[in-house]
Amino acid sequence: MALLYFGLDVLSMSLGLLVFFLAILFFRRRTHWILPPGPAWIPLVGNSRELMSDPDLRIPLRRLQKKYGDIYTLYLGPRPTIFVCGFDAIREIFIKRGIEFSDRPAVSLPMILLNGGKGIVSVSGDIWKNQRKFILVTLRHFGLGRSKLEDKIQTEVKLFLSEIDNFNQKPFKMMTPIQTGVGNVISHLVFGGHFNHNDPRFKVLMDGFDSFLRYVSAGSLVTFMPILRFVPGDFFGIKKIANKMQVIKDFISELIEEHMNKFNEGNIDDFIDAFISEMKKQDVGKNTIFTKDYLASIIMDLFLAGTETTSTTVTWASFYLASRPDIQSRIFEEIKAMVGTERLPSMQDKQNLVYTEAFIMEVLRLCTIAIISASHAPVSDVWIRGFHIPKGMQIVPDINSVLSDPAVWGDPENFRPERFVSEEGTLVKPDEFIPFFTGRRNCLGESLARMELFLFISALVQRFELMPPQGETLDIKDVDGLFGGTHAPKPFYIRAISRQAKETTYNV
Repeated sequence: MALLYFGLDVLSMSLGLLVFFLAILFFRRRTHWILPPGPAWIPLVGNSRELMSDPDLRIPLRRLQKKYGDIYTLYLGPRPTIFVCGFDAIREIFIKRGIEFSDRPAVSLPMILLNGGKGIVSVSGDIWKNQRKFILVTLRHFGLGRSKLEDKIQTEVKLFLSEIDNFNQKPFKMMTPIQTGVGNVISHLVFGGHFNHNDPRFKVLMDGFDSFLRYVSAGSLVTFMPILRFVPGDFFGIKKIANKMQVIKDFISELIEEHMNKFNEGNIDDFIDAFISEMKKQDVGKNTIFTKDYLASIIMDLFLAGTETTSTTVTWASFYLASRPDIQSRIFEEIKAMVGTERLPSMQDKQNLVYTEAFIMEVLRLCTIAIISASHAPVSDVWIRGFHIPKGMQIVPDINSVLSDPAVWGDPENFRPERFVSEEGTLVKPDEFIPFFTGRRNCLGESLARMELFLFISALVQRFELMPPQGETLDIKDVDGLFGGTHAPKPFYIRAISRQAKETTYNV
């Protein structure tokens, strides 16, 4: 027993000394900076209590902006972090001075778990520029932003509609079929094929990414303290998430190996083939980003960014369609008048479906799938608005502060697609509409996401009337929301009543 007490005393003393020296370290470092104002912080835990004061992340962020202004400092764990709010500040830093703030900060624990600090999301400098260029050129070759890819999306839309039809008007959760449909679009680009909606491997893949995003939180210590992964046991749930990520990595590695074994330079069918082709062109022993590790990490990034956010947006859209029959009816009447019911809506129809597109934009605005954008960092020491920000310091753009600004939107708390329609009936897109962020490091897959959202949502309304379960109502207070890597609704059920008997016939 004495040994036990002695061990505890030594542990307590060690932790106390660690906190003491960390506090001295960061206070000394801060004396060389002129950081924006912010609340007092506690060594190690920082300002987590401020961010975790409400489960709705938007509330403490608004409170902090109101008190400290559009640029303020929070300590996330032991790391000082600059939050940037409001369109004027975001435009100044990430557009006008975008080159100066185009780096990523030191890799966070979630990125270590997700991609080992590689991929496209976490890297900076020439590595990021070269990777982004290669990814964009390659994905465009395989149809990104072109009708070639639209055909593949339409294939997945038809399967998605068929899957919903199988529920036979019984209540279901939208997230499951839409995750598979959207995920398979990425599969076409990356793997050159798609998965069955009941494929258990694909379900494991989607569940792993969903768990990862639910686990990540701006107020969580594990998000900003990579050292916590070495703490014995699994008090923070890190090992559980790491195991899920490892299953996904093993699955992706198997697919890469399959591609390498059957690789044919004259038959490049997908992103993996294109990457392998580039790998083979590199000099042996050369320091290069074209390795199997980087490829696996990029695929992880593409799936996470290209699947979860889009499927979450469609799920939010289904909520507003089911809870606002007046809006749903107006969208259907527009589709019926401009497209008809004999074929699926196409991207050529988008310019004529103004209210449908305005509805999608309002979902993106009000639901703000990404409350905050991925962190940036200055490429060198910079001065901004009288503050001295050192190279590599974490800078967090607050997207929701723009999309919910009363000075911009008037009544931002109301769901009102009409705000994006002019008096002449044309679509209006204000500069402040930045759901995919803006600047040099805006969302890589924005064009793909916009195409998917339009094609899936317009087809959904054309084919089905969405309703709450019989005898129930849907209220935003009951579903808003889950805050992690994305802002998702709490699970809810809807019914899909087919319009097919009266209106539509499709071949799936």
